[in-house]
This record gives sequence, C-alpha cells and structure tokens, in this order.
Amino acid sequence: MQLLVRQMVPFIQRQCSGLTLIEVLIGMAIVSIALAAIIKTTTQNIQATKYLQDKTMATWVGQQVLNEVRVGVLTLPSTNDLKQKTVLLGRDWYWESSQEETANSRIKKITVNVYAHENVDQDEFPLINLESYIYGKE
Repeated sequence: MQLLVRQMVPFIQRQCSGLTLIEVLIGMAIVSIALAAIIKTTTQNIQATKYLQDKTMATWVGQQVLNEVRVGVLTLPSTNDLKQKTVLLGRDWYWESSQEETANSRIKKITVNVYAHENVDQDEFPLINLESYIYGKE
C-alpha cells in the first residue's frame, strides 16, 4: 500500500497545465475589442474612398461643363442658373452653373456646382464647386 501511495504522490503534486475559464474569457474579450477596431477602421477607409471617388467624378463633370462653356458649345443665361443632368460612368450627376459680370465687361465669371442627386436642399453643399473666367465679346 505504501508503494501505491508513493507512486500517486508525484501525480497528485504535479500541477495541471492549461487555461482557466477566466483566462479564456479575458483573452476572448481582448480579441473581440481588437477585431471591432479593425472593422471600424476598414469601414471608415471604405467610406473615405467612396467619397474621394465621388468627388473626383464630380470634378470631371464640372470641368466638362466649364470646357463646354469655354468653347461655346454651352451657353449660360445671364439672368439665372442653368440646371442640367450629365451621365458619367453610368451615373447621373446634377449640376448648376451661373455666369456673373466682373469689373471688366469682357470677362465673365463662371461658377459650376455639382451634386450627386437631383433634389438639393438650400443648405446642402455641392460635392464640388468650380469657378473659371472666360474672355469674350462685350
């Protein structure tokens, strides 16, 4: 019997290796916080990329309108804004353009505002606002 007890003592005294439930829960909490931060950062990055893509395409639309006015393809009314729609890369872009007098009667100021959707509130800012000047007849 003593022999059996002596053989069991090292087995009983040996510590068990492994993780407790508390340690596992703490580890899972740390991993979940880290994953949530990664997901949030990725979402913000995607939103910023989408905004920059929209802003770039709106700039192209505005530049197209300014170029059409410069070469005489598009004539702006002198009294009120011209509002139209342009399709670029399979998407509708809504813009408004106005012409203003300057101190020199031959130089006109052209302003183009480009929006992503048609129904624009008065307080809403355009995606892009471009200004240019053209030289023409008096």
